[in-house]
Amino acid sequence: MKGFAKMIWEFAEALKKHGNDGFKHVTVTEYTTRMKTCVDCEHFTPSRSCGLCGCHMPVKARWRTSQCADNPPKWLATNGSKGKEGTDTDPSD
Repeated sequence: MKGFAKMIWEFAEALKKHGNDGFKHVTVTEYTTRMKTCVDCEHFTPSRSCGLCGCHMPVKARWRTSQCADNPPKWLATNGSKGKEGTDTDPSD
């Protein structure tokens, strides 16, 4: 796992990108697909974090601008072309 300072810096960069996208989330369907991929991944930890990037995956998987930290990524950021954000129930519910 990455050092704490590097994780904070990368989170700030990701948050900025998420903000520039209007804080939009993926649909529930996309969120569910992303989380299933994460849960099945060898880098997923019992604390629901990624062992590669250190992110808390229930949050990261919701953001349209986020992508998997693995190389190659197991899921990619989306620009919303797969579906209109907010058409399903909010994944945090």
